[in-house]
Amino acid sequence: MIKNIFSKIKTFVKNNKKWTALIVIILLVLAYFIFGNKKTTIIDTVTVERHNITEEVSATGNVEPLSNLVLSFESSGQVSHVYVSVGDKVYKGQILATLSNADLVASLEQAKAGLKITEANFSSVKNGSTLEQIAVNESQVEKAKSDLYGSKISLVNSIKDSYTKSDDMIRNYVDLMFLNPRSQNPSLLFQTDFQLQNDIISGRANIENILNSWVNSTSILNINSDFDLSVSASINNLTVIQTFLQNLALAINKLIPNSTISQTTITLWKTNISNARSAIDLSLSNLSSVSNQYKAFGSTLDIANSQLSLIKAGATAEQLKVQEATVEQAQANVDSAQARLNKSMIFSPINGVITNVSAKVGQTMQPGVSAISVISFGQYNVESFIPEADIAKIKIGNKSTTTLDAYGSNTFFDTFITKIDPAETVIQNVPTYKITLEFASSSDNRIKSGMTANLDILTGQKSDVLAVPSRSVYSIDTDKYVKLVDSKDNTKKIETKVETGMRGVDGYIEIISGLNEGDKIVASPNI
Repeated sequence: MIKNIFSKIKTFVKNNKKWTALIVIILLVLAYFIFGNKKTTIIDTVTVERHNITEEVSATGNVEPLSNLVLSFESSGQVSHVYVSVGDKVYKGQILATLSNADLVASLEQAKAGLKITEANFSSVKNGSTLEQIAVNESQVEKAKSDLYGSKISLVNSIKDSYTKSDDMIRNYVDLMFLNPRSQNPSLLFQTDFQLQNDIISGRANIENILNSWVNSTSILNINSDFDLSVSASINNLTVIQTFLQNLALAINKLIPNSTISQTTITLWKTNISNARSAIDLSLSNLSSVSNQYKAFGSTLDIANSQLSLIKAGATAEQLKVQEATVEQAQANVDSAQARLNKSMIFSPINGVITNVSAKVGQTMQPGVSAISVISFGQYNVESFIPEADIAKIKIGNKSTTTLDAYGSNTFFDTFITKIDPAETVIQNVPTYKITLEFASSSDNRIKSGMTANLDILTGQKSDVLAVPSRSVYSIDTDKYVKLVDSKDNTKKIETKVETGMRGVDGYIEIISGLNEGDKIVASPNI
């Protein structure tokens, strides 16, 4: 049978050489693909080893001065001195500018004199009085009476001057904007907002009544008048006029030229209102100062009389306690006078550099209006915004290796985090959190406000922990996996769940569980 088959094949080959050759080729190709194309797959692996992991958060920020302050006067008045210019270095406590304050200086000196008197008298009372001491105290009483008399005259003049300026400003400047201004039905020469116009018209009628009543009270004012009542009434009158002028200024500032009112007229009105407001503000400031001086002189006289009585009569234990309280009161008068004087001056609260001076000598300044700006000198922070994905890693006290664009990437400055804002700041629809870092060296002259800073913030370190390259780990949903190489069959890959920890700046990630030291895993999960 087999012999017969071979015979037929032999005959076929002889008669069909071309077909035979083709069949042989086909068989050889099939054999190659079936048996000769097997290659050993080489798997790129890494070994699970122990590493030191360093975690950092990188960010950019800007250098800002530690303090950036806008300073203003605490009282109103006319600027008498400005002692600094933009760019000047100043020190903490330095006087930068002052208002006209001769009356406040006098009040302070008077209060200090009163303190010396009370201290001297207290000493005399404790040690017993002499005829000479009694004479000294009697002269102090006479001086206090003289000072009080002079302050009464000044207060009478100040109240009368307040009326005179108010009358002049209203009737000679403001009334140019009204028809029948002195009647009970005045009217404006222009139209403005309904409510504002009603407030101005009713205000002018009220001020006419105030001026008529005020002139009567000032005409009988003398050094024996009730000054508390007169001062209170005058301050109230000036305050009403202040409010009226403020409303009128608001209306004038809204005006635009038309067929009945020219730009020249509007400009004149604005100037008149500005002058009137400055005059009333100055009157109110002066009246308050003179009134405070009058009260201080009155207090000094009371103290001097009390001291004289004690010295003449001799002091009991209770009187000594009263005398101690009198000294404390005199000290409080000094402190109060010093506080009033300080409100007329601007002091630098920090060591710094002047960045803006808007106060000018001769200018009338209002409380709270920006006069001088100063930034800290040689003390800077870095402010940066951290995305919410990284903010949980950031802690106060974290150190940062910082570079400044101005000095390149090879010049390093040490900084550390001092503040983390609790509220978010949305930047381009991404929630971020502002952090503040302080320079470790506060005296580095290379650092300047506004420089761009590049931060590498150290957020964690671990030593001798299991770690693998981050590229070896992949995610499925919220879980982490690696491909573990079977120790018996290195062609076999086992998908293994792992728990990861800190991610290092060198590309390694901590393995908390799922792998052992020495295990081999696939270097890239796509193999």
